[in-house]
Amino acid sequence: MVGEPAVPEHDTVAQSEAAPLSGRAISLSVLTSAIIGFSFPWAELVVRGSRPANTSLPFGIVALFFVLVAVVNPILKLISRRLGLTRADMLVIFMAALLASSVVTWGLVGQLLPIMSGVSYYGTPENHWKELIAERSVEWLGVTEEITARQFYEGTRVGTGIPWEPWLLPLGMWAIFTAAMAATTLGLMVLVHRQWIEHERLVYPLMWLPVEMVAGEERSALWPALLRNRLFWIGALIAIIPSVFIGLRHYYPVVPELHLRFETLVPLQRERVLMRLWTNFAVVAFSYLINADLSFSLWFFALVSAFQTPVLRLLGISVGAKEVYSSGSLAVSNQAMGAMFFLVGASMWAARADIARGFRTLIGGRQAAPHEPDSIAATGAAALGVGLIGMTWWLTASGLSVVASVLLIIAAFVTFIALTRAAVQGGVPVSRAALIPQSFVLHALGTTAIGPAGIASLAYSFAWSADIRVFLMPFAAHGLKVWTDAGVRRRGFLPLAAVVLVIALVVSTVTTMSLAYAHGGVTLSSWLFAGCPRAAFTYAAASLQNPVEPSLSWWLWMVAGGLVMWGLTTLHMRFVGWPLHPLGFAIAPTQPVQDLWFSILLGWLSKWLVLRYGGFSVYDRGTRVMLGLILGQALACAGFLIADAITGTTGNMLYVY
Repeated sequence: MVGEPAVPEHDTVAQSEAAPLSGRAISLSVLTSAIIGFSFPWAELVVRGSRPANTSLPFGIVALFFVLVAVVNPILKLISRRLGLTRADMLVIFMAALLASSVVTWGLVGQLLPIMSGVSYYGTPENHWKELIAERSVEWLGVTEEITARQFYEGTRVGTGIPWEPWLLPLGMWAIFTAAMAATTLGLMVLVHRQWIEHERLVYPLMWLPVEMVAGEERSALWPALLRNRLFWIGALIAIIPSVFIGLRHYYPVVPELHLRFETLVPLQRERVLMRLWTNFAVVAFSYLINADLSFSLWFFALVSAFQTPVLRLLGISVGAKEVYSSGSLAVSNQAMGAMFFLVGASMWAARADIARGFRTLIGGRQAAPHEPDSIAATGAAALGVGLIGMTWWLTASGLSVVASVLLIIAAFVTFIALTRAAVQGGVPVSRAALIPQSFVLHALGTTAIGPAGIASLAYSFAWSADIRVFLMPFAAHGLKVWTDAGVRRRGFLPLAAVVLVIALVVSTVTTMSLAYAHGGVTLSSWLFAGCPRAAFTYAAASLQNPVEPSLSWWLWMVAGGLVMWGLTTLHMRFVGWPLHPLGFAIAPTQPVQDLWFSILLGWLSKWLVLRYGGFSVYDRGTRVMLGLILGQALACAGFLIADAITGTTGNMLYVY
C-alpha cells in the first residue's frame, strides 16, 4: 500500500510558553455562539435549504470561518495592524463555533423539543401511545398538556407568544441531563486527547482546512499563505462549479440537470443489492488525506457488508430483522457493534495511563502546574466522574433501573467513541450508530425486566442517542485538536466550552420554540417535527406490544464481530503492509459509509495514483487542491443558503449529507 499522509507541520507550542486566552477571542467566541444559536435553526427550519450543521465539519462553520479569515481580519488589519486577530484568536473562535454548532439543530435541540411533545400531539386512540407511554412515563420527561403540544406543532394566534409554564419543568430536567452528558463527553475527551494527538498521532483530517487556513498568519500579510495558493482555488472551483449548476436549477429549470448521486441495483440470484454511487467533494478530500490502508478498508468493507446480508440469506442463514436506525440486518449491525466494543476497549486501554493520571491528580489533591501536559487532566477527570454520576441518576429517575441506565450509558458511549474515532482518524464526516443503544439495552435485558416506565424512558432518549448524525463528542475532540494547535493555555478550554455550549443551547431553544409557535412545527421540518418523534414512540409502543426476550443468537453475532476485529487488529499490528485496517471493519457497515463509499474510493484512488506516478511532492501539492474542494463545497452551500434567504426560496438543498 501507499505511504503515510503528510501531517501538517504545525508544531504544538510548548505549554510552558502557551499564551493566555485573549479577551477578544473570548468575546468573539461568545458572540459567534449566539449567532449560530439563532441563525442555524432559522436556516434549518425557515429556509430549509442545505443544512448548515449536519456533519462533524459543518459547512456553515467553514463558511463563517472563511469570512473571518478572508474578509473581517484583513479589514481590521487595513484599519490598524494591531487590530488584526492572531492565529490563536481565530482558532479559538473556530473551536467555539464548532462546539456551538453541535447542539443547535440535529445535534440535540432540533430533536429534543419535538420528542418532548410528540406523545401528546401524535398519540391517538388507534396507536394507544397515551396508555402505553404517556401514562407510564415520568411526568417531567415531556410536555403533557395537549393544547401546548398542539400549538407547538400547529402554531398559535399572532401575538400569543410561547406558553413557557408547561415547558419549564421538562426543560429544566433535560438541562440537568444535558449538562451531565456534556461534562462526561468533554471530560473523557480531555483525558484521551494526549493519547490520540501525541502518541497515536491521529490525522484529524476534518481539521486540516481550518488549521491550514491560518497557517503562517502574520500581521504584515492581509491573507494567510493558503488563501494565496493557486492550487487551493483550483480545487475550490472544481467543487463550486457543479454545485452552482445544481443550485441554479432550483431557480431556473432550463439549467441542465447535473447528478452527483446515482443508485443502481446489483442482481445476486434472487436477491438485489442497492449500490449508491454518490460523489461528495469533501469526502473525496478527506479520504485523500488519511492513511491509504484505512481509506481502502472503508470502501472495501462497505462493499463486503452490503453483500453480506443477501449472501447469508442465499446460504439459508438467518440474519434477523433490521433494527431502527441500525446498519442493516441483525447480523451486520450486531457484528459492527461487537467490533466497536473491541475498538473502544482497545482505545481506552491505550489511554489508561492518562486517564489514571487524571483521577490520581484529582483524588490526591495535587495542583498541577499550568505547563504540565496533564494540567487539565484532573478537571477532565472531575467532569467525567460527575457527569457519569449525573447521567446515571437522571436516567434512573426517568424510569430505568440502575442496571439498564448503566447499560444505556455504556452502549451510547461505545457508539460515540467509535464514531468519533471514525471522524478523527478516518475522516468520516457524518455519523450513524451500528446498533442504537436502546436496542442494545432492550435485547440485553428484555422488555419485562425494563418495564413500561423504562421503555418510555428509552423512547425519550432517542433525542440524544438514536439518530446521531451529529453529536457532541467528535466536535469536542476536534475542538481540543484545534485548541492544541492554537497554542493557548489548556486550562481555558473547559470553561470556554461550557460557556459556549450554554449560550448556544439557550439561544437555539428559544429560537426553535419561537419559530414553532409562530409558524407551526409541522410546516418547518417534516422529519424533525414528524418522523423523529414518531420513530421514537413507535419503537416504544412496538416493544411493549411485542415483548423482546434476550436470545443467544443475538449475542453470537456481536461476539463474532469482536473476534474478527481482534484478528484484524492483530494482523494490522504485526505485519507491515497488511492492507486491511480494523477501523474500516467496525465503521464501514454504518449507513453514512454505505452511502459515501464511492466518494471514499475516489479519494483513495486519487491518492494511490498520485503517489505511484507523481511521488510525494506531487501528493503534497495535491493536498492544496483537496483542501480547496472542502472549502468550495462549503462556500457553494452557504452562498445558496444566503441567496435563498434573501429571495424567500425554500427547499434548495445542495447535497452535503
